[in-house]
Amino acid sequence: MYPTTAPTTTPPTTTPPTTISMDRAILAGNLHFPVLIRGGDATWPELTRIATDLAADAFWLVTDAGLPRGHTARVLSALGPAAPTRVLRAPAPDTAWDETPTPDTVVVALGGSTVIEAAARLAAGAPDRPRLLLVPTTPRAMTDTALSLEHPAAHGLAPTLVWAQLDLLRTLPPDELRTGLAALVRNVLAVSPSFYDTAAALLRPDVTGFDTRLMARVVALNADIRATLMYYDPSEQGPAMAFSYGRSVADALLSMGAGLSEGDAAALGMLVAARVAVLLGLLDPAAERAHHELMARWGAPRALPAPLTADTVAAVLRRGAATGPVPAPYAGPARMVLLDGLGAPHVVRGRMLTEVDDDVLRPALDVIAPHTLVSETDLINIH
Repeated sequence: MYPTTAPTTTPPTTTPPTTISMDRAILAGNLHFPVLIRGGDATWPELTRIATDLAADAFWLVTDAGLPRGHTARVLSALGPAAPTRVLRAPAPDTAWDETPTPDTVVVALGGSTVIEAAARLAAGAPDRPRLLLVPTTPRAMTDTALSLEHPAAHGLAPTLVWAQLDLLRTLPPDELRTGLAALVRNVLAVSPSFYDTAAALLRPDVTGFDTRLMARVVALNADIRATLMYYDPSEQGPAMAFSYGRSVADALLSMGAGLSEGDAAALGMLVAARVAVLLGLLDPAAERAHHELMARWGAPRALPAPLTADTVAAVLRRGAATGPVPAPYAGPARMVLLDGLGAPHVVRGRMLTEVDDDVLRPALDVIAPHTLVSETDLINIH
């Protein structure tokens, strides 16, 4: 019923240096921001021109100590001709973070999702919000965090620009590149299944290194899918809550400290959400198989790492993902985004969060239980 794509057998190749220039935009209600996808040395002068056009009094560059020095130097050299630039390290280690940027300051986030959230907090905390320029350096930040207006401490804060410079991803290890593609998998399953074959082709198991053209297509596709829902739902509390697919279980797993990456936790969360929907009679088993096929293509884990068990995950889901004891009045059913079909979230009383009782949740978690192999026959026979 759903398309499948067999893994390719093409020998690994190394793509030569190339220049890439792709423009996308996110329209979110009355807010708008461009997403400029760039690759190659020839594209860096454009960032200097953009910085000059912003006519900033100063740039505050928020980054972290783990970022390669060459990345920081490259961005500083691009911003320097436009205005004085100061560097702030995230998380805030000194009193520099106690200062308030002026409206003519441009806060620049250079880093992954954590750095983007820190820069958004800094910008949102000023009485007159300064402009925010995002330069993501991880696939997750580039395909997800930088494209959303929903930051924990800065709801509705739109950047002036997202500069998705693909060269900044070249230093990442292969597994971090892989796990950073979680948004692509989620968006295809929960929002735009018409891109299923496209996503399967982009999830190239034969490419173990960095492929600039492939990553450019991934970023562009995620921006296009984001734009389809955020135009009508910038707060992501209505139809765009589909971007939270798999998050309930993923947040629970991450709170348990088992060393899972954000991407691998998201993969397990989507598999559990699919099984819950099948057990509730909402989702066709063929759609669940489509989940497993795409996860296999992606190379994501499909079982909990030790020492996690289905029982311990169920307990955390019942109480909420936050660590520590939760008072009894707050314990109860898990709340999850579920699907009626690929790209068709289940809606209950106008909301996309469905309460899932333990008698469904606990058996659903068996799909990712350690040492449990789910065969195609098992998936077909689920009723």
